[in-house]
Formats: sequence, structure tokens, C-alpha cells
Amino acid sequence: MALGEWGSVSVTGQVRGADGRFRSAGEGVRKVDRWRARGKVRDLDGVVRDVERYGTTRAGARRELESALRERVTPAAADAAIGGDTLVKDAAEVWRAEIDADGRLSANTRKVYLNALALHIIGRDTPSPLANLAIREVKVSTVERFLRRVSSESGPSAAKMCRSVLRALLDLAVKHDAIAHNPVRSLGKVVAPARDRRESVRDGQRAFTREERDAVLALADSQPRAVSRDLGDLLAFLAGTGARIGEACAVRWSALNLAEGTAQLGPTVVAPKGKGPVIQEVGKTKAAARVVRLSEWLTARLLDRQVGAYPNEWDVVFPSPLAKLRDPSNTSKHVRALLDDAGMQWATSHTFRKTVATWLDAAGASGRETANQLGHARPSMTQDVYMSRRTITEHAATAL
Repeated sequence: MALGEWGSVSVTGQVRGADGRFRSAGEGVRKVDRWRARGKVRDLDGVVRDVERYGTTRAGARRELESALRERVTPAAADAAIGGDTLVKDAAEVWRAEIDADGRLSANTRKVYLNALALHIIGRDTPSPLANLAIREVKVSTVERFLRRVSSESGPSAAKMCRSVLRALLDLAVKHDAIAHNPVRSLGKVVAPARDRRESVRDGQRAFTREERDAVLALADSQPRAVSRDLGDLLAFLAGTGARIGEACAVRWSALNLAEGTAQLGPTVVAPKGKGPVIQEVGKTKAAARVVRLSEWLTARLLDRQVGAYPNEWDVVFPSPLAKLRDPSNTSKHVRALLDDAGMQWATSHTFRKTVATWLDAAGASGRETANQLGHARPSMTQDVYMSRRTITEHAATAL
């Protein structure tokens, strides 16, 4: 038999004995207490097993067995927390517990994952289309319809995040032998239907030209609202290092060596749900901890800032105007407002990071140098194993 196939089905009558146990009815017995349907199936792990189901009629027992055989997957372990009949919303709680215990995920990543889980996959006010489905009922077409809906209602970014969360959740179901394969991994590109509301004009693939970057920095230094939000030096730091905005908000004066023109990056500001911003000492990835060379213009700017800096509890270089930790999300909104005022509605705070990568590439920096500058994991195994991650490149300071 091929995987998932079963052989012939036999149906026999059974009678209950005085001891309460069922036995096959002998020849000539006119009345039986139940019918047993039995067959052999080659499970998806290649093992042939006996399967049986019962009914009050011969036809009913056969239907029960054939239904079970159609839904058959490799049997789950007895102590598995997720089975084929487990509802998606209940499996989500098992997955939530696993990632809460997983120390490899940063607080911010965990926050984003759990928000997508609660808002879209389970549903906050009303159950989502997936919440009350059994794990075995989640098919490729089911996931595709769901992601199209999320993309239409909340945007492609939300759909992309939901896809990642669903993939991880159903990977756990595969691990528990609840399903044989993860339908999300068989899914192609999901194209959302046209949305009624205006599409976002932000372009995550575009970088600043040198003239555009300089114009934004000049506006940040002169616009009263931007000055009141103290955006000028912060944006200069993003433009001159390619740091993540959370990293820039967390950089301390003690991490700067302005005499040598270097900055040590890695810690990041996160805002856990229901709490204020805090500094997470461990970066987004292992490669986040790095030393970058500062350009001369940025070093000079930071020296000027240091002269007039007000002390703050965290010793951060870029606190909020109230001398508190900056919330990266709120800061990103302020940056977008400034970019809109500059006539660059396509850009975001992340465009500075994209620009650094683009300019380094144009300046001839290697993939390893660019990865080190941005704190990315690895451009390739060869570079990761045979090139030093601790090299402080001069390309960055020259290009930026």
C-alpha cells in the first residue's frame, strides 16, 4: 500500500457477554449489540496499523471507519499537547507557552508575534476564521483565504507576520505528530485583493540619494517641531551608522569612544506590552553586538552634543525631550511626520538603514563589512567562518 492507503474493510457483528465484554457473534445469531468495522492502513510514517470503529448498524460502522481512515495521520504520542482534533486557539496557547520559555527570542520579537497571534489568528473581539478549526482542518486553501483577508483588512505587513506565526505554530503541530506536514510551507505568494482604502506610499526598498539625506537632516535641525522633539542628532546617528532605531535610542555615552571615532552597538530599547520603554541589553541577533567606525562629521556632531548634554538616569545619548527613554514606536512616528514634511512620503526611519547598506555596496565594501556595520547575521557561511566579525571597517566612515 502507498502512504495513506488502506486495504479492504471487514464488518462483523458483536454481542456483549455476561462479563460486559464484546465478542464476535457466532453463526445463527440474529441480533447483535454492535458492529465492528476493521481495516489495515499504511500510516504516513510507513507503518501498517489496524484501525477499527464501531456503529449500531453495519453501514454506520463502515462509515465511521472510512471517515477515520480519510483523516488518518501518524498517531500522536500519548503525552502530546497538540493532536489533530485540537482547536487552533488551544494549540496557540501551547505555542505561546513555548515561546515564552524560549530565551532565544528578543522581548520585542516576542511582543510582535504574540500581538499577531492574539489580534488576527485567535481574534480579540470575535474569533478569527481559524480559531475554532481543528488543526487537521487547516489546509493550504484555508491559510491562503485567511492571509488574503488579513492583507485586505490590515495590510501586507500584518499578513506577512501572520504567515510567520502560523508557520511556527503549525511546525509545532507537526512536531507533535498532529499533522503530517505544515500547509503554510506549501503556500505560494499570497496576492491580496485590491483594498478600498488608500494604499500606503511607503517604499521599503528605496534608499535616499545624498541630496535627499542631507535635506532631511537639514530640516530636522531647523523645523521647530523637529527641534522640540530633538530629532536632528538622532537622525544624524541613524544616517551615519545604519543602526536600528531601537539601538540608537539605547546607545549610551559610555559606548562611544569619540577620541577614536567608534561606537559600540547592540543593546536596544523595547516597550513590552503594558510597560514603559526599557533597555534590552541583548540585541536582536547575536551579530547585533558590534563596533562601528564613525565618520568625521558625525563624530564632530556628537562631540558638540556631549558638551551640552543633560544627564539622564540611563546615560543614553538620545533621551526623550523629558529625559526619559525614547519609545522606538513613537519616535518612528515622529520621523515619518518629518519625512512627510520634507516631501518624502515614501520614506520611513528604516530608510536610513537601507541607505547605509546601499551606499556601502556602491563604495565597494564587502558583504562581510556591510553585515558587520548593520549587525546582520551572516552573508554566507564562508564569510562567517573565515572572516573576522570584529574588523572595524574604514569603508563605513569614508562612505558615510
